[in-house]
Amino acid sequence: FVVVSLLRDRHQTPVVKRTLSPTYPPKDATFAFPIYLSLADRLGVVEFVVWGKDVLLRKDYLGEANVPLEDWFRDGNAFAFDDPANKPITVSIVSTRSTAPASGSIQVKLGFVPSPDHPHVVDYSEIFSELVKRSRPSLVSAPPVCASFACTSHTLMHSILDRGHWHDPLAPNGPRISR
Repeated sequence: FVVVSLLRDRHQTPVVKRTLSPTYPPKDATFAFPIYLSLADRLGVVEFVVWGKDVLLRKDYLGEANVPLEDWFRDGNAFAFDDPANKPITVSIVSTRSTAPASGSIQVKLGFVPSPDHPHVVDYSEIFSELVKRSRPSLVSAPPVCASFACTSHTLMHSILDRGHWHDPLAPNGPRISR
């Protein structure tokens, strides 16, 4: 299973038993994270920690991947989550534990979704640019603007023998943006 974290929000995929290549439906692997421009300086990374369950149902650390804010989208072009041009990105799995070597990669899709309260068209590239700009230390204070961001663990190919595979076709839910 994968634990996905952004700021203090944490979500996890379910455990799939008896397989080294679990497949998740979008409802189980797509998570929305509300974000605020006023908190942009604290965003840091989206973190993916990959775990396995052994025969005795103990958690086994398999590795982790991080996607820094600046790398959420290619070339600064932010996308709606369900935009056909929004493609998954591949991130290498690493280990922060000396006793647990890791290799492989995880494929994730990140994107914005409109807020149900404000369904009007939003320029996601403008919002993303503002998030990146405000994530850097400055003396300018940010107004309390709300946004939400979604990601999905799309494909996970993990560890020495390719021990895991998560697949999530386009997921129906994602981030919310409001001004």
